[in-house]
Amino acid sequence: MKALLFVWMAACVVVAAEATHHQTEIDSSNGLGMSIAPDEAASGPDKAMHFKVTFKNLRTEDITFTPGTLIDCGRTPSKTSAVMLNLTGPQGKQHRHFPYLGDGPPYQGACGGQIEFYVVVLHGGESITLPLDVGKYVDLSDSRQYAGARIPAGKYSLQAELATLPSEVLTSLLKTKNVWTGTTTSNIVKVQFASEFLALMDDYSK
Repeated sequence: MKALLFVWMAACVVVAAEATHHQTEIDSSNGLGMSIAPDEAASGPDKAMHFKVTFKNLRTEDITFTPGTLIDCGRTPSKTSAVMLNLTGPQGKQHRHFPYLGDGPPYQGACGGQIEFYVVVLHGGESITLPLDVGKYVDLSDSRQYAGARIPAGKYSLQAELATLPSEVLTSLLKTKNVWTGTTTSNIVKVQFASEFLALMDDYSK
């Protein structure tokens, strides 16, 4: 399997989110709740791959976290590119921690450009909903350009996961209060893959 290598100059943009109150099934880790749901507004042949991820601050004080990017070193950015995906197949086989790959194939393997991180600040009780495209985590084509796991078509259970270690906190946020660290996972939803697809990287735990 081929790992993706990125070299960057980091920048960040802080976004203050407005409160919303329409999501349920929000799980919490260290005060940051997370849920996922199909994007009912999606259209086109790949609409089954489009979801919405909601993050909610379950604390009373502000919380700051980084779910993705605005500029991603030449790769297609996503405000949820830091989110990983976990899939469980019809027979219970798990594929965990699919990383965001962007557009492809082909996929960008290295760069020397700039990354601008998407930094969110939620006040107590506020939430923000962001788009997530499952098609940018796996190779849905039949290109067979890359080594990886060929995964059969079918209906899978999908869970989103966001993890930030203390060592991964942006330097620009080190003096910011209430920067979130930990691991938060979403509820589980169903996703239908119409044909076999390729997972370039996961931890193939079971």
